[in-house]
Amino acid sequence: MHVSKPETIPAATGVTRLIPGLALLREFSLPLLRAEFIVAVTVFAVLVPSAMAYGELAGVTPVAGLYVALGAMLMYAIFGTSRQLVMGPEATIAIITATAIAPLAGGDAARYAAMAAMTALLVGVLALLARVARLGFITDFLSKPILVGYIFGTTLIVIGSQLGKLFGLKLQNDQFFLKVAELINRLGETHLLTFAIALVCMAVLIAVRRINRALPGPLLVVAGAILISTLFKLADKGVAVVGPVPAGLPLPAIPQLAGSDILALLPGALALTILIYADEVLTARVFASKHGQKIDANQEFVAIGLANIGAGLLTGFPGGTSSSRTAVADQMGGRSQWVGLIAVALTVVFLLFLTPLLTPLPTAALGAIIVVAAFGLFDIASFRLLRRVRRAEFWLAVITMLGVLTVGVLQGILVALTFSLINIIYHISRPNDALLDAVDTNGGTVYRSVDDKETALTAPGLIVYRFDAPLVFANAAYFTERLQTLIADAGEGLRCVILDAEAISNFDATAAEALENLDAELERRDVEFWLARANEPLRNLLQATGLTMRLGAENIYPSVRAAVAAYHTTLA
Repeated sequence: MHVSKPETIPAATGVTRLIPGLALLREFSLPLLRAEFIVAVTVFAVLVPSAMAYGELAGVTPVAGLYVALGAMLMYAIFGTSRQLVMGPEATIAIITATAIAPLAGGDAARYAAMAAMTALLVGVLALLARVARLGFITDFLSKPILVGYIFGTTLIVIGSQLGKLFGLKLQNDQFFLKVAELINRLGETHLLTFAIALVCMAVLIAVRRINRALPGPLLVVAGAILISTLFKLADKGVAVVGPVPAGLPLPAIPQLAGSDILALLPGALALTILIYADEVLTARVFASKHGQKIDANQEFVAIGLANIGAGLLTGFPGGTSSSRTAVADQMGGRSQWVGLIAVALTVVFLLFLTPLLTPLPTAALGAIIVVAAFGLFDIASFRLLRRVRRAEFWLAVITMLGVLTVGVLQGILVALTFSLINIIYHISRPNDALLDAVDTNGGTVYRSVDDKETALTAPGLIVYRFDAPLVFANAAYFTERLQTLIADAGEGLRCVILDAEAISNFDATAAEALENLDAELERRDVEFWLARANEPLRNLLQATGLTMRLGAENIYPSVRAAVAAYHTTLA
C-alpha cells in the first residue's frame, strides 16, 4: 500500500478531543469544501443504492438503509477520529442483524423493524459503556499481521458481494468461496449486456484514474450509466436497475418493546458491538497509517455508540464501517469528515426531492465502482514484508485472511487473536538468552554473547548469563533449565554465576521461587550467585521478596564489568 506523507494536523485538545468534529470548523476553507464536495457526491452516488440493498439484506424496508446512513455518517463525522472513515449500513452487519432478529420477531414486520432499531440502540449503549470502561486498549492486540490479513480478507468479501451485480446473477451463497464456486458453475447464465456494462464501467474508472486521479471517475460513471440506461431503456433489456426509491425523512423515535424483548436482543447486540468495533478500528488504522494520522481507540467507542444510537432513533438498524465507500472516498482524495457531512446533506436533499433520479441506474455500474475502489486496498507488499521479517507473522496474516473468508469477520479475528496470543506466549516462554564473554573494544572490555564460545564458562570458574525477558511463570522453568545446563557443563571448577538482569524488568512469585531455589542449589555446590545491572523496579521486587537479603546486597552489582572484577578479586 502506498503511504502518503503525513499531514500536518493539530493535536486534539480540550473540547476538540471530546468532539473531534469541531476541528472541521477550524480547518474550513472554500477550496477544501469544493474538493470535498466532489468526493461527497461520488460517495453519495454509491451510498444510496447500496444502502437500500443492505436495508433489504437486514430484513427491513430498503429505505431504512438510508436512515442508518444519515444517523451514522452524521454522528461519526462529529465524534470520530478517522478523517477518511465512512460509516453506515454494511453487508456483514446487516446479515448478522437479520440472523439475530428473525427468530424473535415471529414474522411481524412492525415488530421486526422495532427490534432492528432497538438492536442499534443497544449497540450504541454498549459501545458507550465500553468507552467508560476504557476498553480501547484491546486494539493493542490487533497486530500488524492481523491488520494485513483482515483487510485482505474483507476486501475479497467486498468484491465477492458485487459479483452477482457484475454478472447479472442473483447468487445464493453468502460465504466467499462458496459464492465464487457458485459463480463459476453458473457462468453460462451470465447476462451478457450487464457484464458488458460492468466491464466498460471498470475500464472507464481505471482509465480516468490513470489520466488524472483528481477527476471524479465514479461520479462520471454513475452519470453516464444513468444517461445510457435512460436512452436505451436498459431495464427493458433485462439489466437490473436501482428502481424506485421512497421519498421523505424519518421522525426520531424510541422503539416500543417489552423488557423481555430487550434482554433477548442483548446477546446479538453484544456480538455486533464487538464486530463493529473490531472492523471499524482495523479499517481506521489502515487509512490512518496510510496518511500519517492517529486514531483514538477509546474515542472510537463514542463515535460508534452515537452513530448507532442515531441509526436506531431514525428507525434504522445497526451500522458500521463501509470499507467500499471509505475506499471510494479515499481514492477520490477525501481529506476530512466534511465528506461525510456533505454526503448527509445530499442524502437529506435526495430523500426529500430527488429520489426518481436513481431509478434507471444499472446496479452493475455500482458494482464496478465498488470493485475498482476495493482493488486499492490490496496490500501484497505488506505480506512480502511480513514474510521477510518473520514467517510466523506472515502465516498469522494468512490465517486471519482465511478465517475472515471462511468462518466470518468476527470469528476470523478471534481465531487470529488466539494464534497471535499463542505466538506471544511462546516467545515469552522461550526468550533469547546467552552466555556472555569478554570482548575488547575502544571503550574497554564489555561482555557480549559470542556464538562460537567453545566452553560453558565466561572465564575459568565463572559463568555470566543474560536472560532477555521479564522473568515470569511462563518462562521460569525455561530459565532454570538453561542455567542448570550451563552449570552442569561447567564442571567441578565453577565458583560463581553472575546473572545479567538488565532485561529482567519484572518478575512474579513463581520466578522469585525459581531464583531462591537456584541460589539454594548453587549454595549446596559452594558456588556464589550474583546479579548485575538490576534496574530499580527489579531491586524493589528483590527487596520485597527477601531475595536481597538472601543473595546479599553486596552481591548485586551496577554492571557486569564490576561483578566480574569483584569475582577476579575475591574468588578467582
